[in-house]
Amino acid sequence: MRTEYLEAERTLEQAERQAWTIKDFDTLSRVYMPLQEARRQRRQKCGEGVVHLTLLATNEHDHISGRHIVENYPHGQLLVAGWGSIEPAVEVRRLQREHMLYVETFLAAVYPAGDSRVIAIVPTEDVQLPSTSSINSIDDLIGKLPPHSIVLAEDDLPKESQQGTTQTFAKVMALWERLHAPFLAAADMQVDRLQKIEAYRKTIRVDYACELAHQQASQTARELMRTKRSL
Repeated sequence: MRTEYLEAERTLEQAERQAWTIKDFDTLSRVYMPLQEARRQRRQKCGEGVVHLTLLATNEHDHISGRHIVENYPHGQLLVAGWGSIEPAVEVRRLQREHMLYVETFLAAVYPAGDSRVIAIVPTEDVQLPSTSSINSIDDLIGKLPPHSIVLAEDDLPKESQQGTTQTFAKVMALWERLHAPFLAAADMQVDRLQKIEAYRKTIRVDYACELAHQQASQTARELMRTKRSL
């Protein structure tokens, strides 16, 4: 109610982690929906800032600083990509958490493709990326990237930064949905309810604001709670 969405998210995600650890399905069923709302509002606030989707390293000597990015873009939706590395984007995410900022970024890396560059967006921070020297073609890159990565040509992304609008928000949302879609589908196919919730939790790690993953995790936890009570 006080619009302290980042503070609410932090409190609720701590509750979610504790409830998951002890398998408190009652709490889990209740916590996912307000957590979803806090994260929905967080994304909405990010979308009202500056949208810049080409914060890209130009070559192997161009070392992007996540701190420099955050200092220049403390509010908005970004795509930050190091040269064959997601470390600049990881640093931006770390600084966002530390300083409670309304800024978000995809996890991306740049790779050479002839006279141009391509951008690889990966789902999570714990992936292994191929080195730029090991890539001979775009097909070769796609084959070596983690599953469900997205590869974009540089021309597929707007080159300039702009103030967020409903149009930019829709385009960024479409990219997030493309990224989380295979993980959400895999979670939906799980039969075991515990594994199903874990798969939805993974989907949320890919896209923190995936509303369907929160909703389905809440519903599945409720089903587990009812099953437990009936025993």
